[in-house]
Amino acid sequence: MKKSKTLADLFPILCIDETTHCVVSKNADITAAFEVQAPEIFAVSDGEYDTLHDILIRATKVLPTGYMVHKQDFFIEDVYTPQFGSEFLRTSNYVAWENERHFADRPYLRHRCYLYVTRPASPPLKRTSSQSSLLKRHLVPKELLDSRTWAEFVDVVNQFAAIYKDSGKIKLHRLGPDELLDNGEQTGLYQRYFSLSLDDLTLHDVELTDSLKVAGQQTYTYAISELGDFPNEVYNSARLEQFSTDSSHFPISTGSALGMLLPFNHIYNQVLLIDDGDALTNQLVREVKRHHSFAAWSKENEVSIRSKDAFMEEVKDRNRRVVRAHYNVLVFHRDPDVADTYRSQAAAAISKLGFKPKLASHDAETLFWSCIPGNIAEIGADNLATCFLEEATALWNTETNYRDGFFCKNGLLLTDRFGRPCMVDPFFEPMQRGIIANRNFMVVGPSGSGKSFTMNNMVYYLLSHGIHVSLVDVGGSYKRLCSLMGGRYITYEPDNPIEFNPFYSADLDPDEETKDALANLLMALWKKDGEPTSKAEEVTVANIVHEYYGAMRRARQTGDESFPCFDSFYEFTRDTYPAIFERNMGSEKEFNLNNFLYVLRPFHADNQYGYLLNSRRNIDLMELPFVIYELDNIKDHPVLFPITTIMIMNTYVRKLFSVKGVLKMLIIEEAWKALAKENFAQFLKWCSKTVRKHWGSLGVVTQEVDDLVGNAIVKDAIINNSPIKFLLDQHNYEKRFAEVMQTLSLSEKQANIILSINKGKDPNRPPYNDLALLLGDYCKVYGVEVSRTAYGTFTTERQEVEAINDLAKAHYGNELESAVKGWARGERAGGYLPVNSAGVPLLHPNGQPPKALNGSSQT
Repeated sequence: MKKSKTLADLFPILCIDETTHCVVSKNADITAAFEVQAPEIFAVSDGEYDTLHDILIRATKVLPTGYMVHKQDFFIEDVYTPQFGSEFLRTSNYVAWENERHFADRPYLRHRCYLYVTRPASPPLKRTSSQSSLLKRHLVPKELLDSRTWAEFVDVVNQFAAIYKDSGKIKLHRLGPDELLDNGEQTGLYQRYFSLSLDDLTLHDVELTDSLKVAGQQTYTYAISELGDFPNEVYNSARLEQFSTDSSHFPISTGSALGMLLPFNHIYNQVLLIDDGDALTNQLVREVKRHHSFAAWSKENEVSIRSKDAFMEEVKDRNRRVVRAHYNVLVFHRDPDVADTYRSQAAAAISKLGFKPKLASHDAETLFWSCIPGNIAEIGADNLATCFLEEATALWNTETNYRDGFFCKNGLLLTDRFGRPCMVDPFFEPMQRGIIANRNFMVVGPSGSGKSFTMNNMVYYLLSHGIHVSLVDVGGSYKRLCSLMGGRYITYEPDNPIEFNPFYSADLDPDEETKDALANLLMALWKKDGEPTSKAEEVTVANIVHEYYGAMRRARQTGDESFPCFDSFYEFTRDTYPAIFERNMGSEKEFNLNNFLYVLRPFHADNQYGYLLNSRRNIDLMELPFVIYELDNIKDHPVLFPITTIMIMNTYVRKLFSVKGVLKMLIIEEAWKALAKENFAQFLKWCSKTVRKHWGSLGVVTQEVDDLVGNAIVKDAIINNSPIKFLLDQHNYEKRFAEVMQTLSLSEKQANIILSINKGKDPNRPPYNDLALLLGDYCKVYGVEVSRTAYGTFTTERQEVEAINDLAKAHYGNELESAVKGWARGERAGGYLPVNSAGVPLLHPNGQPPKALNGSSQT
């Protein structure tokens, strides 16, 4: 017969002290409650697990005999709710909106961790679970707590918490009354426990039928509470095979198997009672003496003697702390069939650890009741196993999920390793926290690793947050993104040659940095690489620039609207400057003006390169938020390539000094090609050390680490001055990863994390690729996953790019945004290609695309 009990009648908590915020039970047990911020999962090394374990041990050792520690981890299923009302989405284009839709209802696991320190009023070992307050009705305190008891307890708790705080590895936050009980706006700890939810404001009853139901959810509890349930050896960490390789070891805490790696609703309770080691040793001595008298009669007695002798030796010689331990996993779901599936999976996880899973059949309700925060002293001696502190804490879950939120200003959209979407800010927040000293970054990804796709995703979100991006590309990877984001795309085509105008100044009064950059450009046009220049030549060219702008300003005052460009500069130098040069007592021996004009003549008027420096279009590059310089068609040209790179340098330098209040990013794709030119290599070296002072950032993108190492200036400049590193799949380097470690100054921990990239990928997720983000010593792996529409925006696969362009021409009047959306829906220039629920085109069993509507095969 169904039996329902009212919580108000049986609730074991008497009150929460207003002064100390301690929880007082009806048994007069006192408890201090903390919320725990643990390290993030998949980002901890073997050595760090040892450190965490040592922190748990040291903190627990300050507790007097008889005290209890109860760690309680809530793991609650949830789904992602799109942030359609956010300011970011209101100001973003279709890509961000489609990504929100893509991740709508994506399941993930929420985790909250609590730690309770309890001083029982009476010895827990003298209680049994049958004495639970759940089975009694009217309980009152057994003693009134005097001030000395309170003071001693508070002092012990402060010592306990100080060890965690001083470690810097695990953060404790003391819970106050508003966090223990609801405040009308958010759930309190007790509501969370009795609703098996992190958000439900309703206080539910507990139902006892054939099984335990809490808040209408079917529950099952597995307990580990007998010494015979334990394996012979217990370690604080283990090898996570799915992320390890033949040459790398990826560690995970032993307790994570019952924590984050159990991917469904559950609560993991970890309980310790500080035992009286001396009393236990005396008891064992008496038992050993009794066993000796029967030793000859039973081989089992001999085994018992040896095990107890070994135990006493550990206590005496190694000063090991004896504790009583208990663990239980409560799984739950509203659907009984799903809960039963969770039950079997939890049992399998416990067995895989080497423990014997024991389903609590008759005592599930008393276990649930004793694990109410502040009521752990009711656990009962029959639920506690004797062991050493080191082994007991080795089973604790010491990780949580990634702390990256769903949105952050200046964030890039990525996913954690479970597929939960998150926004990660590598450039601003780490700078504020002192993790990095500048915002320079490197991206290293071999061919086929998704490097260009990742960069398109990154640049899209940087632009969406208002960051200015100047990008130097070789290969056309960003052309579609540039068009969709309203950027300026500068490239060379025979009928539309590349052109600039470094001389343009709206007020004809450029700042000194701009004039210096212009003088450097003129020197580079005049002199060959490596050709020496004299001080007189440098001074004279700078003076020509100065006089030119003075003359242009005076001419404008008289109504002359001459346009500032190379042509007017050249004509001023040829026609006007000789008299100024002579008046300044310039010497032809020190500066050959005729040679200067002769060498620069090809860039004037209708001569060979007359188009290059006289543009009336690209006069505002410094002010534009997004400019792409595509150099593929001129990368081997002896004149256009070096001049174009100089123009890029000059434009970016002017932008650095002139544009205020915004991060100005320069990204160099296929960096090795740029670094092959001495002047550009020196410029990048200067940038790597200087741009941070002017709110700038240098990004270097390359396929191989070796590409960067080949240049003598790079290792000490770019690599060492790029604290932000994005590394994609490096499995090609696995056998010689030690070289990569040395080049990039990676730790063993970082190397193991990097080599786990794209290992153990979830086959049930839409397509995605991993990347490792390194910020100083910090390293985590994220997924790059976007909607099908965003994929169409970012893809650089030739067939897909051509299909989108063909669709735009055939049906959308060359309008790319509509073509990308149509392509994502399965449209093709020749018809319609069906897609599955994830937006991926469906294929015939032979692996070929299905026939389009007109009968042709489309890709």
